[in-house]
Amino acid sequence: MLAGCSEIDYSSVASDNSADTSSNGETSVPQASIVTENKTKEYKINKSNFSYVLEEEKTEGTKLISDDRKYSGEGYITVGAYKSVSFDMEVPSTQFYDIAITALSDDGGSITLIVDGDKQINSENGSYKRMNGELYGAYNIVQSDTFESHSLCPVYLTQGMHRITLQTVKNSVSLDKITVKNTEKADEKRYSQAGTWISGKDVNTDRIELMDYLKSIYGRKTLTAQAVTPNTNTEIDAIVKNTGRFPAIRASDLRYYTASGAKLVKNNTDIQLSQEWAKNGGIVSYAWYWYTPIGKTTFYRDESTFDIGAAVSDYEDLAVMNEESLAQLLEDETISEECYAVLSDMDAIAKQLSVLKDSGVTVLFRPLPASSAGLYWWEKNSKTYKWLWQTMHRRFDELYGLSNLLWIYTADIDPQMFPGDDYVDIVGCDVYDNTDTAHLAAMYATDSLSLNKRMLALTECAVYPDPDIMARDNAMWLWAAMWNGKYLINESGELTGDYISVERLKKFYNHEATVTRDEIGKQEE
Repeated sequence: MLAGCSEIDYSSVASDNSADTSSNGETSVPQASIVTENKTKEYKINKSNFSYVLEEEKTEGTKLISDDRKYSGEGYITVGAYKSVSFDMEVPSTQFYDIAITALSDDGGSITLIVDGDKQINSENGSYKRMNGELYGAYNIVQSDTFESHSLCPVYLTQGMHRITLQTVKNSVSLDKITVKNTEKADEKRYSQAGTWISGKDVNTDRIELMDYLKSIYGRKTLTAQAVTPNTNTEIDAIVKNTGRFPAIRASDLRYYTASGAKLVKNNTDIQLSQEWAKNGGIVSYAWYWYTPIGKTTFYRDESTFDIGAAVSDYEDLAVMNEESLAQLLEDETISEECYAVLSDMDAIAKQLSVLKDSGVTVLFRPLPASSAGLYWWEKNSKTYKWLWQTMHRRFDELYGLSNLLWIYTADIDPQMFPGDDYVDIVGCDVYDNTDTAHLAAMYATDSLSLNKRMLALTECAVYPDPDIMARDNAMWLWAAMWNGKYLINESGELTGDYISVERLKKFYNHEATVTRDEIGKQEE
């Protein structure tokens, strides 16, 4: 999870909701009629100079604090955890604005920016209700006792009065002042400057062709993607039934292909579903939410007794040793039981990916998603995370010859977690807030990590972004993947509308700014 990414309803992210399911193969549900393609909406821009400073003593309904901290004006206010403060502001013209806050947090906090909407309210199950207006993302304030200025991203405001709400989503945040100035639209240079990174020693033609295609549409089009419940196409069936379109990318999870994960399902047929998907012209993507190799079967750190630190080894060329050699190292007590278990799980996954390679299927491979909240056992610290990623990359590339993988790193707010230039091809961001805005702040935050200008994808989201707003804000993600299960469907496989309406779904899948499966490779230059 990144700066600009709201920390909402983590309990349902990557939840284990697919046990004991089986495959029905390629969808055979009735296909909705394809609606007329939506053209990109035009938004007016009328540039003019504007500067506005709101001292917090002018904010209604808040208690002013005066102490020995260095602040401007007569004092500052503190917004408690999950509390909010709002103010009204009139802008003279329709254009983009920079809304900067001068803030500090004693414990390190995050505060979201909401324009013309109600504050977010917790529902009974702890998740956030949908809201009106636009949620732009969160200012992440590092722990400090000094007020500093923080910007988020260009914010589009029409001429007239607007309600600005700041709501904390992590710890309390103290605000000294808010500064609003006119600014430019997000720069398009990020798209042309993004490189076509392809890691690994053996680069096959199919992988080059896919990367070249992705680069050709980056900044102009966004690939539609849907995360499925593993071993099914249930979510895709619902999309086809309601929109008439197939997503360009089928995004699934390899969690059930390790020894511990396999115990949770009766039929493990997801690889076959991906083969069929690729045969029908779709792009295949796999995450790996890795169940602990030893102990309780979970990927959540606070539920696990597995210590990845005990697995880390500096034994030379461990990553490329075969299974027989590893067994001997374990017997000799040269490596730990934890190390052997980790490498055994890697081998199990590599064998499944080899099946796809032999079928000519290139995979957008997204292992070890990073949350920045330390949710998962593999996120103990940057040292262990990078050892795990780099060992996996070398093993898959050099021992198994998996030249069919493009490696996707789900970015963490801590740049120290980045596995390295030789191990990452594309960078992703997971955003879980219940709005269909473009998530430009998340894109800005990813850019700020200076990950050497890789293409950026919205690898998980609670709601598809609005294509018109993506174009307006110049936040054209490489692809956007809505998460599975309750985010889209109920237990009967029908759309719930809880997170995204049928109308919004149709718009996303029938828009000139997005690419569906039948459109792959057919875009006009």
